[in-house]
Amino acid sequence: MNMHRHSTWAWIALVAVGLAQTAVSAQERSPEAGPPETTPVTQRLVAGIVRPVETDVNQSPAPPEQDLTEQARRQAALEPRVGVTPGLSRPLALRDAILMALRANPEVEIQRIAVQQAAFDVTRTKGFYDITLTNQFSYAALRNPAVNPFAGADENGAVELRTAQNAFAFTKPLMTGGRVGAEVTLARQDTTNIFAGVNPLFTSQVTFTFTQPLFRNLRTDESRRQIELAKKRLTLSDSQFRQRVIDIVAQVQSAYWDLVFARREVEIRAEAVALARIQLEQNRRFVEAGTAAPVDIVSVEAQLEQRQEEFLLSLENLTRVENALKSLMVDQRQSALWQEAIIPTEQVNLEPVNISLEEAVRAALTKRPEMEQFDIQKASNEIDVQFFRDQLRPQLDFVGSYSLQGLAGTPLPITTNPFAGGFNTAVLDRLNLLSANAGLGPLVIPPPVNQTPGVFIGGFGTNLSNLFTKNFYGVRVGVNMSFTLNNRAVQGALGRSLAQNRLIDAQRQRFETQIESEVRNALQSVQTALRRVQSARASRVAAEAQYASEMRRYQVGESTNFLVLDRQNALSGARGREIRALTDYNKAVVALQRAMSTTLDANSLTVKASDGAHPADVQPSVEPNP
Repeated sequence: MNMHRHSTWAWIALVAVGLAQTAVSAQERSPEAGPPETTPVTQRLVAGIVRPVETDVNQSPAPPEQDLTEQARRQAALEPRVGVTPGLSRPLALRDAILMALRANPEVEIQRIAVQQAAFDVTRTKGFYDITLTNQFSYAALRNPAVNPFAGADENGAVELRTAQNAFAFTKPLMTGGRVGAEVTLARQDTTNIFAGVNPLFTSQVTFTFTQPLFRNLRTDESRRQIELAKKRLTLSDSQFRQRVIDIVAQVQSAYWDLVFARREVEIRAEAVALARIQLEQNRRFVEAGTAAPVDIVSVEAQLEQRQEEFLLSLENLTRVENALKSLMVDQRQSALWQEAIIPTEQVNLEPVNISLEEAVRAALTKRPEMEQFDIQKASNEIDVQFFRDQLRPQLDFVGSYSLQGLAGTPLPITTNPFAGGFNTAVLDRLNLLSANAGLGPLVIPPPVNQTPGVFIGGFGTNLSNLFTKNFYGVRVGVNMSFTLNNRAVQGALGRSLAQNRLIDAQRQRFETQIESEVRNALQSVQTALRRVQSARASRVAAEAQYASEMRRYQVGESTNFLVLDRQNALSGARGREIRALTDYNKAVVALQRAMSTTLDANSLTVKASDGAHPADVQPSVEPNP
């Protein structure tokens, strides 16, 4: 209801002032009219805001405009805002804001982790060429039944066999697609077999193997393909990290300039409120002195309320803009920065951008991270194309092996086993008896001799000696060939990769067109903003001149309170438009730098590529250039 009454009184005041001005203007235009009389209306007209003609001991001149602006700034800084401690502020340069955002923004850390993951993927794929070592130890004890007299069973019809074996092997894939390997086997065998020549028996064997593709998988194979793709993904992550840094820097720049404008707008609105309050106090004194009508107070009160509302809205906008910048600069809600008012130390400037459209487009096509990412995608897809074409070839592998063997053991004592050199005593006695009856002499059987070669007689050391003398070896070479008829799985994969190449080319061409449009629009925005600055500056200069002229007319009684307030509003609007045009020009330059991908260079920042002896050491970072 109060606002409605104020609005009604404001309209009444405006109508009254307009009628009074019309009457005065008509009197001035009449040739018969003499000099204006000193009436309450004319006395009210000559009452000035900055320097009134009427002098009064209770009346003090208004402060100069510079002092008034400074007072308005101080008063605006003390206005309460949610979450901001009055009087607690922090001066902040644009470069400092950018560095704080890059250090604290979680998006940067997310991209940094993505680069580290890609580095770990490269290490993981290279693990295919690691040497694989294996060792197998086994022990077996067998007691087999045997009824065959040649099975070597004991008197209980059983043959016992105990074996202990250890096999050690290593394999190493080669970058040529082949594989080398070696296996060493050592064994000991104990048996109750009566036909065994030695017991225990020690055996050893060393085998070297080599496989090399001669056709398919010679130039590329699955392991090399995965390694190259992982490297491309790492490069892609670096490029995406750089792109994200550029986006964050551009966001911080735009938010910073928005804050510059918001603070300046609050000062302009606060200054307008201060001017209205000064004029209200003067008009009240004039009304008390009888030199002005009460309606003049109502008109100024209405204007004051309107300006106060505009000030509060600008203050709310300042809080929103400031919070937007803070959210880019801090990563914790408990940060002390939330309690402080940010005071930008950078001033909006008008640095001309001297670059042609052709140069801007050329720079964008060269430096944009997205274009680099298209190149990486194309290179990654070419790796797939080469791999699948290779997989259509026949499989032709050379295989070879070389082995050495060793053997040794302890000879068994002579037994009744004829195969071991022994002879049955009862049989011998019967033969000698028969020989004596026949008048023949007795049979002389030479002492049995073990038939095991001496080179094999010994223990584990003899076994190894026989192994390394290379007397017992084996060599094998061969060629393995396989071919899949039709091989539609690989043909389909190859066709898809070729289609992906065409898709990447089409997407790249479309994005180049998009870049052309973005650069054109950004450059046009810069030029338009520059002309807006020039127009707004001229408008502000004209508004200042009009306001000064109106004040001079008002001081001599040739203007009205309504026109003075209107000139004040026009001047405030012109100043706001000028600072908005300057801010928009700086933001347009930021957008142009973003479109050309020169943001980092313009802010003297360098993105270090991922590097490190270990993937955990990979820390892509952004560092300021000195």
